[in-house]
Amino acid sequence: MILLAALVISYLLGAIPSGFILGKLIKKIDIRDHGSKNIGATNVLRTLGVVPGIISLVFDFFKGFLAIEIGRYLLELSCNNTIFGFNPCLDYSNPQIYQFALVAIGIVAIVGHIYPVFLKFKGGKGMATGAGVFVNLLPIPSIIAFCMFMLVAAISKYISLASISAVVTFFVVELVRNIPNFREYPLLILTTLIAVLIIFRHKDNISRLKQGTESKISFKRKTEE
Repeated sequence: MILLAALVISYLLGAIPSGFILGKLIKKIDIRDHGSKNIGATNVLRTLGVVPGIISLVFDFFKGFLAIEIGRYLLELSCNNTIFGFNPCLDYSNPQIYQFALVAIGIVAIVGHIYPVFLKFKGGKGMATGAGVFVNLLPIPSIIAFCMFMLVAAISKYISLASISAVVTFFVVELVRNIPNFREYPLLILTTLIAVLIIFRHKDNISRLKQGTESKISFKRKTEE
């Protein structure tokens, strides 16, 4: 089934651990043994420096973005193929079924980043990959959420707080866009599930924020020891 193939590709793409790879290539370290012990772009920035952090962020973003693009391409091709004269595809001409299929592909890409098979299912928090998914599917709420992220990050210097604020903003904007007809409710379901998942993955950050022990981000260039 084409959808199954798209889901497998999406998961494997999302599971590519860019932060782990950069740690091995640049300093021959396991990024999971340093800083917050996370493979995400924030810990890469803190541990390896600004440039590796940006590379990791961009790579993780495009994992999500490309997962949707590849999935969309495969879904559009699926109904043009038959097996022994039988077309096994779902009716992707139905907008809601098509949206549900893309939602599934997006969720799997983010789950791949958070629980990558290549690292024994211990990955990042999913923000950058989720951003790639959402920018592809819902560009307007994504832009608003990004502005909130930048504002909170600039004021507080807490990436975790900025990430949580962006996720909540994204959910609220998408909810308002759906009222009153809920024509995009599959995408609203995606927004809700990913918001809950990402906030859950930030539970330790939330605890440190409450205790006042959360690390602030610094954009100073890393110097050689």
